[in-house]
Amino acid sequence: MRAMVFDRYGEPDVMSLRDVPVPEPQDGEVLIRVGYSGVNPADSKQRAGHVARAGYLDFALPFVTGMDAASVVERTGANVTEFREGDRVITWCPPDGKTWGSYAEFVRVSVRNVSPMPGSLNFAQAAAVPVASLTAFQSLFHTEKGSMIPGQRVLINGAAGGVGSFAVQFAKSGGLLVAATCGTANVAYVRSLGAERVIDYKTEDVCRAVRDWSAEGVDVVLDAVGPATLPEALDMLRPGGRLISIFTMTADGDIERDRNEAERRGFRKIISIIDYERARDSMREITHLIDGGLVRVPPIDVLPLEDAARAHRMIETGHVRGKLVLKVAELSA
Repeated sequence: MRAMVFDRYGEPDVMSLRDVPVPEPQDGEVLIRVGYSGVNPADSKQRAGHVARAGYLDFALPFVTGMDAASVVERTGANVTEFREGDRVITWCPPDGKTWGSYAEFVRVSVRNVSPMPGSLNFAQAAAVPVASLTAFQSLFHTEKGSMIPGQRVLINGAAGGVGSFAVQFAKSGGLLVAATCGTANVAYVRSLGAERVIDYKTEDVCRAVRDWSAEGVDVVLDAVGPATLPEALDMLRPGGRLISIFTMTADGDIERDRNEAERRGFRKIISIIDYERARDSMREITHLIDGGLVRVPPIDVLPLEDAARAHRMIETGHVRGKLVLKVAELSA
């Protein structure tokens, strides 16, 4: 099979397209034929070596990155009864540093990380869904994270990216009042997602704009970018509010210090990562929202698998609107 492989850490060009053996699904696993693979910031951080150097994962090189895909089931391992050959599925591949990811024609994953593909989407659109949507949905609504309820107010920092685009829409569909930050070029786009107040961080004071919109502050600040971009986040919260920071692995600041400061002021700072144990339940809800027309997939740019290095350079700018996906193969299912 074709796969985009790197055998050392470095710049995007360390990845190269190679012919490698097709993996065999083990007990409780599914082998899927990848049509499109989503591109996430974590992919480039894995390739660059940031994740390994930070001590989060011990990568077994050579390695194939990629955390989500839209695919069809090729075959299943023992004790898998939920899926059959030819089923259209999406997958989110938890990074363990050893099992290869989705920048390849085939990937094997645990059955718990596979879900039926939303019926209203094509393969390219579906590849943009898993990681970004799970991150956004769980951050807002899971009990130990945002735990938000209708009528509450949220500020979403970084609303034009993949996670932010989903977060604005999930918040609106959940009956929340939404303010959102983005750059000048994305104001109209973020407004089209349903945000009541769109704040252009290039021309406005974000904290002042939030307080003008909600004098008591917001119930939750969801930061999808990093604490350096929102130094006054705690000043925007109402008493008892929560600062939910998406874990970036490279730009998270001093987590313990920031947690202590939040607690001292009567707030909570929560670092959000995907809860893989509950991901299938979350994805069922997300699929219902997408197929019901309440949430749309963000804009996508499609590049061929051979251009994975270019995709990484694009995502490393931090200014991609929506999602990037790689076309791996043409699927007829």
